[in-house]
Amino acid sequence: MGVARVALCAAVCGMAWRLTISSQRSFVSTPSRTIRPTSAEPNFDTPIWHAQPSNTGSSRLAEAAAVSLLGLCAARLFARRPASKSRSRPAVAATDVEVDMNDIEQAPENLREWRISAGDKVRAAGATWPAPKNDRLLRAARGEPNDRPPKWMMRQAGRYLPEYMALLKNSDFFTVCETPTLAAEVTLQPFRRYPSLDSLIIFSDILVVPAAMGMPCKMVPAVGPQFDFAIETPEDLAKLNFTPDVKETLGYVFDAVFWTRQRVNNEVPVIGFSGAPWTLMGYMVEGGAVRSFDRAKKWLYLYPEESRRLLKALREIIVEYLIGQYDAGAPLLTVFDTNCGQIPPSVYEDFCVEDLKYIATEVKRQRPKALMTVFPKDGEMGVFNDSAFDVVGVSWTASPRRAREQCPDKTLQGNLDPHVLYADPKVIKAETERMAYEFGVDRYIANLGHGMLPNHPVEGPKAFIDAIDGIKKSESRAAAEKPKEAPKKAAAAPSGAPPSLLTLHLEDDTTVSVPFTTQAANDLQLRFNEFRTMFKKKMNSEKVQKWDDFDVLVELPESTVELYCNPNAFATIFDVKMFLTVKCGTAIKISSAVPLSTLQSDLEAYAS
Repeated sequence: MGVARVALCAAVCGMAWRLTISSQRSFVSTPSRTIRPTSAEPNFDTPIWHAQPSNTGSSRLAEAAAVSLLGLCAARLFARRPASKSRSRPAVAATDVEVDMNDIEQAPENLREWRISAGDKVRAAGATWPAPKNDRLLRAARGEPNDRPPKWMMRQAGRYLPEYMALLKNSDFFTVCETPTLAAEVTLQPFRRYPSLDSLIIFSDILVVPAAMGMPCKMVPAVGPQFDFAIETPEDLAKLNFTPDVKETLGYVFDAVFWTRQRVNNEVPVIGFSGAPWTLMGYMVEGGAVRSFDRAKKWLYLYPEESRRLLKALREIIVEYLIGQYDAGAPLLTVFDTNCGQIPPSVYEDFCVEDLKYIATEVKRQRPKALMTVFPKDGEMGVFNDSAFDVVGVSWTASPRRAREQCPDKTLQGNLDPHVLYADPKVIKAETERMAYEFGVDRYIANLGHGMLPNHPVEGPKAFIDAIDGIKKSESRAAAEKPKEAPKKAAAAPSGAPPSLLTLHLEDDTTVSVPFTTQAANDLQLRFNEFRTMFKKKMNSEKVQKWDDFDVLVELPESTVELYCNPNAFATIFDVKMFLTVKCGTAIKISSAVPLSTLQSDLEAYAS
């Protein structure tokens, strides 16, 4: 009898659901109004788009009938069922959402001609694209005052959204990237779900640049993007086109930027982006997505001249690629160097920093009003303080105070640990507020310290966004103006005590020897033990709070050693890394992130 009742209910629900979806568009594919172009040529004095209502009286009657049937069915099914004391709401799965591809606003057939014509008119008039209605992001990038921090999230459009996974059932990843209609639709999905976002970022992939150079790429399930071949030896460089026609091979990205800007009615800015030369080279040498970039690092050391040749070719393509996105309507352009932390800071400065600075300088030489961001993930930020970049992205492994010290002249962006978004909304709110108050409202863009993860719950971003929306400038300034403690000093070497060499093992499997003293080593071990005690309290604490930074300065006769760590960035003591800086006078000789366990082992070996 129970089975029959369920079957009957399911049948009635099915009829009601068909009535509902026949009366209105799907939630995930269309907002509450339908937006249509008014003409094939944009008018820069008036809005390009107007809205037309999509609901009719008959559709409302159908909705009412559907709701009534569903309610009656549910009442009959659960009338004799005892109430549960607590019932958690299940997460929305991709299978719970359907996307009708016919409901997606189609780009016009003459989209490319329209884009080129509109862009030419803007440049001929010596103007720029009209500023978006919400320009908090652009004001922050220019260093102008804001009422609150602007916010967006790296990878905010993608696999964690059920509506994205539903759309992907009808297509594949790179087809979406290469189809302006679909790329714009996916770019808009997070804005529909989280309407107070202050920016969109165009849905694409950094590997479209190598693809334009002649390296076909496909998305392999459960693996990630994979090229048809890898750059294994210098001879393989002959397979690449070092001077591709960017407008032709990557024009679909420019079309997607332009179409997205039209579809969002210029409410918020659309960010354009590219991977950095070193990050792109790493994937090209590895042949696609990998867990470590050992082959790429080996290639850099084995073939330094060929590496420089490839990196410089990539930078020229990236400049043209970014300018194309700017001309299509993206006022802010980001260069993601996600593999920055894979190599030592000295090697990064030698091979990569010059090319990145060149990209920002050259883009701005050709497009002076363009705004530029660089994200050197897990690497040195300070080297970009004198660059043409307006914004520097901060990884989740760095503290706001450290970032401000290294880049005092730049707007900063970041840096919430993405894993925080798995936590309870109250925890997310507390962590987000702490981060924002440390950075301050001005010259700050709230974001994550890396991208969204595929299995993030959709409630996580909402808690992050709500927390930033509630930030008050006065509160932020008061928090930022709290006096900061100076770094604690370890015991200095006693006069006349001859230093001996302390061997330090760095992350890249290299070692360096630093003149040190036994007294300084003993005092540093004591500081490490105090840190471990504090971290144990942090792990056992049920209350969310900010724990003090570890900042120790060791003054030696010929050098200084500084160790810094933000304990709030690490989940367990086994994850902790110290940021090590060794200076001779004012010159930095060593700058590297080193695991705490490695440092303690090195000190123990020195003492023995």
